Amino acid sequence: MKGCAVPQLRVGPDVDLYYEDVGAGPPVVLVPGWPLTLDSWECQVGAFAEAGHRVVGYDRRGFGRSTRAWTGYDAATLVADLAGLIEHLDLRSAVLVGFSSGAVEATGYLATRGTDRVRGLVLGGPLAGAVELGRDLQAAGRWHRVAMLDDVLTRFFSVNGEIVLDEATRSHLLHSAAGSSARGTLAAIDAWADPTVDLAVPDVPALVVVGDSDAVAPTRQISAPTVTIPSGPHAAHVTHPQQWNEAVLAFLAS
Repeated sequence: MKGCAVPQLRVGPDVDLYYEDVGAGPPVVLVPGWPLTLDSWECQVGAFAEAGHRVVGYDRRGFGRSTRAWTGYDAATLVADLAGLIEHLDLRSAVLVGFSSGAVEATGYLATRGTDRVRGLVLGGPLAGAVELGRDLQAAGRWHRVAMLDDVLTRFFSVNGEIVLDEATRSHLLHSAAGSSARGTLAAIDAWADPTVDLAVPDVPALVVVGDSDAVAPTRQISAPTVTIPSGPHAAHVTHPQQWNEAVLAFLAS
């Protein structure tokens, strides 16, 4: 496994994206879901790299170790940031893996940039067009942002009201989310809560992976093969990494 590349990419005036680039082989690009960061892919980075893939992950603008930008949280700019990273690293035949709201950026990239650099798509618990949820989260977050994030990450990792993730890991991910830009945390909701967002899968091989007890993302009819993780919550890639990774690695191998 190679070491991390230069971890900052300038994508706009005074905006740098933090990214990590490890492993060698066919590239896989991990797009985190709101309000999480690259840290949420910990169980995937090592597994995918050890399976013979080049794994690229990043923190979207305003989140984690990327610049706490004041603007640029609309879907088009977030897609442009992803495109800038792919082009900067000159990735070819990549597979985009988007979790939750990361599905908006992943499918948005294919819809606007085409398939020249991308050979496949994985959507984990895809979330888009949840207008009422988005409004509720923004209203709560204006006054009690950290408490709102605490509630969100409880729901991300719960099955039938019971958390199925150890508290140490949940607290770590909450700390990462809470350390992100307050403005970015609330503004980025519009990118995935927009009712006009289309998660149509372009003409590339695709896979959808969902938890059968997802209490966050509404059931979506996406024209792609779907793997369902038994007793899995919204963020099944964190709580059930072995099953989630096996499904995705089988897709990557195909």
